[in-house]
Amino acid sequence: MRDKERVFQAADTLVAEGATVTVTSVRERAGCSNAAATKYLREWREERAAQDEARSALPDLPATVSALLSSGMDALWRAAVEAARAEHEAAAAASDEALTAVVGEADALAARVDEADAELAQLRAVLETAREAVGTAQEERAAAERERASTHATVARLEAELADTRSALAATRDELAQERAAVTAAERARAAADAARAQADGAAVGLRESLADVRTALEAARDDVTRAQHDRAAADTARAAAEAAAARLEGELAAARDALGALREQVTEAERSRAAALAGQAQAEGTAAGLREALQAVETAAVRDQPAVRD
Repeated sequence: MRDKERVFQAADTLVAEGATVTVTSVRERAGCSNAAATKYLREWREERAAQDEARSALPDLPATVSALLSSGMDALWRAAVEAARAEHEAAAAASDEALTAVVGEADALAARVDEADAELAQLRAVLETAREAVGTAQEERAAAERERASTHATVARLEAELADTRSALAATRDELAQERAAVTAAERARAAADAARAQADGAAVGLRESLADVRTALEAARDDVTRAQHDRAAADTARAAAEAAAARLEGELAAARDALGALREQVTEAERSRAAALAGQAQAEGTAAGLREALQAVETAAVRDQPAVRD
């Protein structure tokens, strides 16, 4: 059913019920917009006024009355009818003027209500956008929190690995110190062997009779020197290996320090992202609060202006 048919039917029903026919009552009964109710209610009133005017036309003189009328009675009847018609037309004109004024006011109010409805729809759309922005900001904040937790865990793991590396380096340094001590002892043994050989060579000049014993002692000293030389070579090899291990551990320590610095920079960047997300959330919440106040003001104005729409 079209809006016009619903408006006409609603107006006829209100008249039959003895209720006042207004734009508001017709709009509520027909379930249409204020603009449609105002437009088609005006047409209904015009048709109703035309029907009333047709019913108020001069009726035919009844046959019984015509038989009883004497000379001049017809003119008297016509004059009475014309007087009644003139009075009705004056009242109808006044009613039309009042109706026109009321209809104009109703049209203006209907237009204002439609504009308020459109503005309210726009504000609701903006509010929904703001709510989506707040949701996005909250999701970004949660992601930043997760990234920060992951970064802290990685930093803790690297710090633990760095501590282990430092412990291994300290142990290697202790081993290197022991190897150096062994080398020092071998050097002392060699010096002692050299001294013993020199002493034996000096004693051999004056003690030729004990040459065999001296030669035996000399061979033993030479054996000690050989062993000392072997010990020194082994100590040199161990020292070189320890120094290589220390250099490798120093490189790993430097790489771990670089990784720790990069992770600290990531933590700083995550903190900045979190601060930006919190600022965006605060701004979105402020915008949403302003929109709520504007929406309440528009709804209050619409409710305040609505009862003023009268026929």
